[in-house]
Amino acid sequence: MANVVKPLQHLIAPLLFGLVLLPAAVSAQGGESGDGDPLSRDLMPAPVLSPEDVVRIQLEALRHNDERNRGIEVAFRFASPANRVHTGPLPRFIGMIRNGPYALMLDFRAVSYGPVESNGTQARQRVILTDATTSVAYWFYLSRQSKDPYVDCWMTDAVFIEPAEGRSA
Repeated sequence: MANVVKPLQHLIAPLLFGLVLLPAAVSAQGGESGDGDPLSRDLMPAPVLSPEDVVRIQLEALRHNDERNRGIEVAFRFASPANRVHTGPLPRFIGMIRNGPYALMLDFRAVSYGPVESNGTQARQRVILTDATTSVAYWFYLSRQSKDPYVDCWMTDAVFIEPAEGRSA
């Protein structure tokens, strides 16, 4: 998998990150918030979260985004520092999500999660989001961070849209 991730790293700039909700939100300190709120301020990167947890947290936050863009803000928290360089600051990230190929993440009706592929420091997961008329496959690429304040936390490096059959990207 490392061979797949490495050539794609140069494509991070125009891309975004992902998330999903845990049954009980986990804070950076490893404690549970207990309220299950996908827009909770307690949803932060933490070493106890798996790559799949991070993708789920991001997607559920985006799905429940509100007029203050708190869902997009949660998703941005789980963007790796390298990803934030290319997609931030937050107002720019909000625009990327709201306008363009990631807008479906704000209004999907159903989600299908593929298996997580991981080598211990890098991971990827395919998800398919569906609204009333469209299905789009996204690939979330994550890495385990090695620098403070995110040591051992999985964070999203990029989200790629899978080209539809018969259509180029």
